[in-house]
Amino acid sequence: MKHPTRLLEIERDLERSFVAEESALAREPKGWPASLIMFHIARWRERLRSGLTDFDAGRPYTPPPANIDEFNDQELPSGRDLTLKETSARADAELEALTGLIAKVGDQPFNWNLARTTGDALVRNSYFHPRMHISEYWHENGGNDRAHDLIETTATDLREMWPAPLILGAALYNLACVRAGQDRQGEALDLLEEAAPMRPDLCAAAARDSDLADLRDEPRLQTLVRSSAAQP
Repeated sequence: MKHPTRLLEIERDLERSFVAEESALAREPKGWPASLIMFHIARWRERLRSGLTDFDAGRPYTPPPANIDEFNDQELPSGRDLTLKETSARADAELEALTGLIAKVGDQPFNWNLARTTGDALVRNSYFHPRMHISEYWHENGGNDRAHDLIETTATDLREMWPAPLILGAALYNLACVRAGQDRQGEALDLLEEAAPMRPDLCAAAARDSDLADLRDEPRLQTLVRSSAAQP
């Protein structure tokens, strides 16, 4: 059963805990600082909120830029001087606004990057995307176990509350990468085989993923990559 608003509540709790901890630590981390992560999350939420608002009003909406990586590189410098308090408040306010919008709009056809419904766009934008940044932050700053736990709970939550192939497939792929790093190759392959019908675009490149390097000689992976690459 799909419960996007429950996922947003779970994400809000995670972000508030993350922000409180990082505010107390006041560290100089590797990679993006927490303030910049929250700035990035807030800006993408703002864009989706604008798009959904126009969609709900029957107006044409502005889709995401075609080259997202290039766009992010151009935008991120404008957030470097903002404090964590400022950027987290913006991200939290945007999450509240999006929660209200999805309750009003419901799950309808809607094109937003890879997403094709309003629900998928929201869950990918405001639940899945932020969690991947937080897990990467923990991974870069000595919190591997926490990062792995977050990837695992993300897959569990999505299975239960939003099992959309676009997002769940990516979550299962990420969890397969974790399992491979834990020397649990059989489980990793099982997860990849489950993810492949949902996200053949990801699984077609699995043999080149450094996180799956220990699986490259596995016949199951080779078969999976070939079959995924053959998908239209």
